Amino acid sequence: MFDHEKLQVYGKALDFAAKAGTWTSTWDKKHALVDHLSRAAESVLLNLAEAARQRGTPARLRTADYAIGSSLECAGCLDVARIKALLTHQECYQEKHLLCEITKMLIGLRKAWSQSIAREEPPVFPTKSVKDAPERLFQHEGLVVYRTALDFMEWFVSRPGAKELSNRLFRQLDEAGTSVVLNIAEGNGRYAELDHHRFLQIAQSAAVKCRRWNRIS
Repeated sequence: MFDHEKLQVYGKALDFAAKAGTWTSTWDKKHALVDHLSRAAESVLLNLAEAARQRGTPARLRTADYAIGSSLECAGCLDVARIKALLTHQECYQEKHLLCEITKMLIGLRKAWSQSIAREEPPVFPTKSVKDAPERLFQHEGLVVYRTALDFMEWFVSRPGAKELSNRLFRQLDEAGTSVVLNIAEGNGRYAELDHHRFLQIAQSAAVKCRRWNRIS
């Protein structure tokens, strides 16, 4: 058994990746989130495995950061999937609850590694059942800019002419809008300040593209 296979969080991430693969295999490939969710779910697994393999603390922590960021990106993907009616509200909430648990375990593992402790720590925050869990599971969900990005996606999906847009124009708007949501989610969870700035810059650039393509449409 490899080191990463001994980690409980790896098993949970594997379960989520399997679900994500099932969903994306049935969703229309025109949706940008299909590629994003597939890549992000896989990234959690690969970076977790790589971090467990590494022995140098800085490199291990950096790789763990990638896994945490990808987990948050998956959460953003689920919000977009809900808006597009690819998942129900209940399905979205249940799977985000699992992702929240995975993210907390990754943060706990990162903390353990930063202290050079070769074991998993319990989640940073107490885990609640789906019934008792608060409406917002992730910190980025409380950001006005994140909620505004979701509002834009809801507007885009619900507008009467959205389905009549050409495949190319739909993809451009969909990709840009999805990018805003996901980069806010991932960037907010990064530890390094430069990563915060980089992801926000990507989100800002995508928002500008949304405005430009919206004028064209």
